[in-house]
Amino acid sequence: MSELPVAESKKQHCENHQRCMEMIQAVLDGSASPEEMEHFKSNIESCLPCIEGYQLEKELKESLTNKVEKKCCPDRTVEDIKKKIGLVLSLATLFALQYSIFHVAFMN
Repeated sequence: MSELPVAESKKQHCENHQRCMEMIQAVLDGSASPEEMEHFKSNIESCLPCIEGYQLEKELKESLTNKVEKKCCPDRTVEDIKKKIGLVLSLATLFALQYSIFHVAFMN
């Protein structure tokens, strides 16, 4: 989406600012439906607070995307996590078996 022009003829107050900001977030993160996108495009240019909110949120998102360095965690860390998950699953299975045995032995 191109930069939105800011002009004096825009309304200066948004009656639905919270809802508009939620819509702006949906548009920027790509979760807005086609109908929501169409509504956004047809209404954004008439409201100065929404234009400014859109531009600010877009710039923040772009800044964060460009500044955050994506790193993969070390293989050792991945293996440690997998081992711990395996241990927890084993313990949960053992607990479930003990519970079943207890239930059969003492509840029937």
